Amino acid sequence: MPPSAFTLTNGLKLGYAEYGDPRGEVMFYFHGWPSSHVQGSLFDEPARKHRIRLICPDRPGIGISDFQPGRALLDWPDTLTQLAAHVGADNYHVLGWSGGGPYVLITALKLPKRLLSASIICGAPPLKFLGDRDMFWLYRLMIQLRHYFPTILGTILRLGGMTAKGSPHKAPLRWLMKLLGVEDRRVLLLPGIYDVVRDATLGALNRGPRSVIADADIYLSEWGFEVSQINFPIHFWHGKQDRNIAWTYTDRIASLIPEATTEWSDIDGHYSMPITHAERILTTALRKDVPVSMPGQ
Repeated sequence: MPPSAFTLTNGLKLGYAEYGDPRGEVMFYFHGWPSSHVQGSLFDEPARKHRIRLICPDRPGIGISDFQPGRALLDWPDTLTQLAAHVGADNYHVLGWSGGGPYVLITALKLPKRLLSASIICGAPPLKFLGDRDMFWLYRLMIQLRHYFPTILGTILRLGGMTAKGSPHKAPLRWLMKLLGVEDRRVLLLPGIYDVVRDATLGALNRGPRSVIADADIYLSEWGFEVSQINFPIHFWHGKQDRNIAWTYTDRIASLIPEATTEWSDIDGHYSMPITHAERILTTALRKDVPVSMPGQ
């Protein structure tokens, strides 16, 4: 199904794509950073199999959604409420990967009566609270550039978009792949997987660095709430070989949420965790699957 868009009450256009079963239970998928609605296609097959209507919005300024100046994380529940009304969903599941994680948290805090489940895979942490010491060195570099040399950061993001168009089997992407763990490299080299990751990333970067940087600023800012205020069950999934976002962040966040549950894998990383275990993640959200030990647990 091709991407769609509708107009929010603020006059801006919000774009989204749908995957899975159009007649299934609604699950909103919140993409990572830098990424876009295309990332949701990685879950299309298990969503179709288990009758999930997977709806993947582009955040403002990303993909086909209009840029929203001064956007904050606290704006998201109203945006999601309008999207849910537009697609006819009274109650729904929410799932976020990486940079989509904070959007699951704010939804669980502000819209708990609308939720059927809330799941986060390798979620981004509140960096103002927990700091960036355990983040991937490249992310730490970009954070420093954002603070002191934002023009250089924009140039790096443009170069990143050009680099992403290459082959992961050839330099320079082949060199960058070596920075990842074994399972992440294996999964990204499976047929079609890197193509989706690349296209999802370009869906954000093709709009120019301003939108991508503004999207990243959400993670660097004060979120405006304490995660300990969340009283809805959050199911966290994280691989202990994640070199992008350390699993220790999720461990600390989960410890602050009264009804949090966690699934760890000793062998998985930032990409292999959601892709390898996509079906288990979705069926657990639907309560069709009793969680069992992950590899190496």
